[in-house]
Amino acid sequence: MQKRLFIVGAQRSGTTYLHRVLDEHPEIYMAKPIRPEPKFFLRKNAEEIDLKEYNKKFFRDAGHHKILGEKSTSYIECETSAKCIYDCFPDAIILILLRNPVQRAISNYRFSVENGMEKLSIEEAFHREDVRINDWSASVSPYAYKERGKYSKFIEPWTRLFGKNVILLIKEDFTSNIASIQMLYERLNVDASFVPNCYQARANESKIELGNIDGLIKQLESYFKPWNKRLEEKYNLDLASWRDSTNSYGLTDD
Repeated sequence: MQKRLFIVGAQRSGTTYLHRVLDEHPEIYMAKPIRPEPKFFLRKNAEEIDLKEYNKKFFRDAGHHKILGEKSTSYIECETSAKCIYDCFPDAIILILLRNPVQRAISNYRFSVENGMEKLSIEEAFHREDVRINDWSASVSPYAYKERGKYSKFIEPWTRLFGKNVILLIKEDFTSNIASIQMLYERLNVDASFVPNCYQARANESKIELGNIDGLIKQLESYFKPWNKRLEEKYNLDLASWRDSTNSYGLTDD
């Protein structure tokens, strides 16, 4: 029986790269198209799900692959999605790619500006997040800059249901690191010697000028410090690569 895999988050953390790394592997088939994301299990319960429709729509061209996977990064914020996926595929593998939350927030802001959803300066946008966060549906929510970086609160429902089948990856340690990629292949029980063509990723440089935001970065580092500490301790993670947020904050990985 084919194993199921879901990349559920986090947004603006390099999940498209992760999707490519998996999809290139000959034993893994990822749902097509990648955009728009399937979001098939978003805010539904198992009784509403037609798995035949799901497979026909997104896995029509899948052969005898060992793993069938999907990437929908809105899932991580939706506890009902976790329950729905669990009810349909209790043995599914859940992948969560985490990025320094300061850099993730800045990338999120740039994305919102580039797509015409944000008109405020970055300082004002972050300051007014609490009063604007519900202006859009939760699956879009272009103003959840800081909220989405509180990773531990979003991960917990998934680990409660899927236990050790939840695999947490750190973007800064995973991207372009063939050893980490092959370690993931090994954990997925597929050929770990495979080298994907895309593994040397090139991040896109954003054209949105922010000026000097070193002060804002320091504020964000302080804001996320307790959340990062909780994440590190609860899930036994090494977040040393997140200590300095000033590096590469102009990049716009999705």
